[in-house]
Amino acid sequence: MISVLVTGLTENWNGVLIVLSLSVALLSAYLSLSLAAGKIRVRRGRRRLTLAGAALILGTGTWLVHMMSLRSYHHRLTLHYAPLATVSAIAVVSLSAYIMFRLFGKQEVFTSRISSGVFSFGVTVMSALGVFALRPGLVVGIDPIVGFFSVAIMFIASYFALYVLGNFRRAAGFGLSKPVAALILGSGIFAMQYTVLGSLRVDSLRSTAVALGYTALPSSYFVAGVFALVAIILAITWAFMVFERRSLKRIAFLDPLTGLRNRYALQEESDRRLLEESLGSMVLINLDRFKVINDTLGRDLGDLLLTHAAQRISTRIEESEALFRMDGDEFLLVGAENDSTRLLERVNRMMEEIGRPYMIDGNELYVTASAGISLFPEHGCDRSALLKSADAALYQAKTSGKDKTVFFNAGIGGQLSRKMELEKDLRLALEHRQFFIVYQPKWDARRGKEAGFEALLRWQHPKKGVVSPGEFIPIAEETGLIVQMTRWMLGEVCRQNKRWHDEGLFEVCISVNMSYRVFESMTLFDMVDEALRSSGLPGPMLELEITESIAMHNMAITLSQLQRVRDLGVGVSLDDFGTGHSSLGRLDEIPVDILKIDQSFVKNSDLTSKQALIVGIIGIARLLDLEVVAEGVETVEQAEFLLSRGCTLMQGYYYGRPMPPEEVEAGRWRITDISNKAAKAE
Repeated sequence: MISVLVTGLTENWNGVLIVLSLSVALLSAYLSLSLAAGKIRVRRGRRRLTLAGAALILGTGTWLVHMMSLRSYHHRLTLHYAPLATVSAIAVVSLSAYIMFRLFGKQEVFTSRISSGVFSFGVTVMSALGVFALRPGLVVGIDPIVGFFSVAIMFIASYFALYVLGNFRRAAGFGLSKPVAALILGSGIFAMQYTVLGSLRVDSLRSTAVALGYTALPSSYFVAGVFALVAIILAITWAFMVFERRSLKRIAFLDPLTGLRNRYALQEESDRRLLEESLGSMVLINLDRFKVINDTLGRDLGDLLLTHAAQRISTRIEESEALFRMDGDEFLLVGAENDSTRLLERVNRMMEEIGRPYMIDGNELYVTASAGISLFPEHGCDRSALLKSADAALYQAKTSGKDKTVFFNAGIGGQLSRKMELEKDLRLALEHRQFFIVYQPKWDARRGKEAGFEALLRWQHPKKGVVSPGEFIPIAEETGLIVQMTRWMLGEVCRQNKRWHDEGLFEVCISVNMSYRVFESMTLFDMVDEALRSSGLPGPMLELEITESIAMHNMAITLSQLQRVRDLGVGVSLDDFGTGHSSLGRLDEIPVDILKIDQSFVKNSDLTSKQALIVGIIGIARLLDLEVVAEGVETVEQAEFLLSRGCTLMQGYYYGRPMPPEEVEAGRWRITDISNKAAKAE
């Protein structure tokens, strides 16, 4: 009875030790991997100290697993370890763990394999020290086959643990990486220790071995166990990899803001539809004026607007269609419909839905949308061609006034191709000196002589000839190249005007048009100051022309830059005045010297309404002590009317077209009898 009770207690104690050793293995693996793989940005010395702590935790835990497994497996032995042997064993395994973590930090395939081998070797040496230090007088041997497979277990477990941790630890939202890696590594440590102990062989009398409690199981038992444990580790790793990769793919293909699929999921969807012959069209939708709302009311409210717009579009799509968020405020609808009439009706209903007012955080917002449509196979036979065609159609919708739906056609394709070619060539035009400057006179009709010039940029393309500024200037502004072009132009204009002054040809001011991109770059003062200094031209002989939209956009920043250049003596004129972009209530805040009446008023100056507006602008300028220049004067009747209303400075084809410097110097454009005729009419 007593012997049975003792046997039961012993067996229960062995079970407790097995469970405890497995728990220690898993816990030490988890703590050490958490420290080693933590995203901590500290100094190099602090990082090394963190890795040393992680290595010590793993080393000490591995040693404890070794001791508990030995005690549970050979329960008749009384463990007598010398302190030196214990310290040496812990030091060896901790050092190997430290090297493993250091190599793991490099995140390279080759170093990962080396680090796994280093740690496996360290655990093997630790186990050997523990076994041979057990009884100094007892000769113990190792079954080589089982010993080899025990080392293989450790190598495989550490390699796959680091593989899981290294490949998935940076993925947002994947908290299973560390626990799974710890499960693999801890299981490997536990399995190796029990396999090593199973490989022990006592080279003494069988009775002595039995008395000491060693078992004599065949090697095949342990080999089979090794294969089973390795299979379990591999199965855990494979299952985790499949789960993680599917989760990664799901997150990588979803837009986190709207919950729609993103552009990376488009290829898979389009390929599937091509195989199923269910790809009929692509509709690219872009919100109008979204950037204005985003800049003025903040990105948080902009994100909410995008979310609401996506929900509205989603309510209008059919089950067979797929909606994607591409970039920013752009959405793509992919469907099977390729009938242009039905598709246009559905898209227009979608546009109406988007255009309904939005009430977001107490703000009532109004936005419209533009859409570009491409049809399969008329406009493309694959995803790339259809998307390119839809993008070209959307660009056409935007440039033709927005809030429109446009189908792709051959003409649009030609325009897009030309735009892309011009954009590519424009980047080399400045370097290859393909730009030149022409000068259009500003005429003083009362005095009968030039009052100044406006400098205008032209592009002599080597193959396409002279490219219209209305075509290449928007491209230059879109790409930001206009800043470099303006810097070059200011320098050339100042040098030309300085030469005319020195030669006594002209002593007038020359104006240069400014782009909003120049103000955004915050380099206006530097480029103007550089041009004046390098040429030696006085500041009052240079004038900058800005549009009303530039003046009103980021007004505080714009006005501060204008004030700085005015401190250099440079004049500022407000171009295209009266086109409705500015607020008259803030006109007196804009540091300008000249108002330029837009040519649209002058062109229709025979109409009473336009005459009233022109007279009003002239009156405003007088009250604000500003000069007035009328643009687009093309007939004597227009010149006579303007002069009769007190506007003496005029510019237009009637007085001279834009000319290169040599024609300006020749003076053939001077028309003295015009001013005399106008003066008599007055």
